[in-house]
Amino acid sequence: MARTFDLGCSFGIIQGRLSAQTDRGYQSFPWETWEAEFGLAADRGLEHIEWVLDSWRLDENPLLSDTSGVIGRAQETGVQVLSVCADYLMDRPLDVTDSGSWAVLSQLADAMRELGAQWLVVPCVDQSSLRTPSSLARFASAADQLGGELAGTGIRVSLESDLGPAEFAALLANLDPEIFGVNYDIGNSAYLGYAHDEEFDAYGDRISLVHIKDRLFEGGSVPLGHGNADIPGVIERLRAMKFNGPVTMQAFRDAPGIEILDDQLRWLMPILEGSA
Repeated sequence: MARTFDLGCSFGIIQGRLSAQTDRGYQSFPWETWEAEFGLAADRGLEHIEWVLDSWRLDENPLLSDTSGVIGRAQETGVQVLSVCADYLMDRPLDVTDSGSWAVLSQLADAMRELGAQWLVVPCVDQSSLRTPSSLARFASAADQLGGELAGTGIRVSLESDLGPAEFAALLANLDPEIFGVNYDIGNSAYLGYAHDEEFDAYGDRISLVHIKDRLFEGGSVPLGHGNADIPGVIERLRAMKFNGPVTMQAFRDAPGIEILDDQLRWLMPILEGSA
């Protein structure tokens, strides 16, 4: 699939969506198929894979244990690793008192520099949600240290949050825009009932990375076009602001795996091309 649109700097997919779903969870690192996913992505004209770094066997994840092997696979297929989704932080939110977590982060930053990956997605949802004063205070201290750790590396943090537009904008106002941006997840905003126009008006200029998926309001993920996400409307806003970060499919997956992805690509491409 040759690229026929100009939205974002790269169009790709998050790990696992090119594989059958496993019993390790809806989103998890695809241990058995991660190498094959690079070829499958290349076959579909996808330009990057967003790496998933979750808690299970964290130290053994190839991104940390065999960075050169990941680089080799990317070079073989032409599919880059531009971003890393640090899902392990959902189980172990950054805390200035947790030296082990910072050691992992330092190793991750080194691997990202080797890969040329510029975006670190930090989830602030579920167990890492920032909806309480104590969690906000913890995050504020951690963000100061994180900014210091990443200064001069060229790595940007893309925060994914369940905060409302005004609350998220207030948080971002206190964070260095050279380092901290927003991972805008279209499906999660639909799940939370947030209006994308209000979100873009509040912090659109801080969006650095986009996840494309669809969800029902207060419900689960569904194939693109079957939920409450206004994907064409969001893409229109992104295009109007000349968004130039990675655009990553984090779309619905099922047990067979690849067929449902191809169906969703066929649905999405006319919208990206402006012909829908």
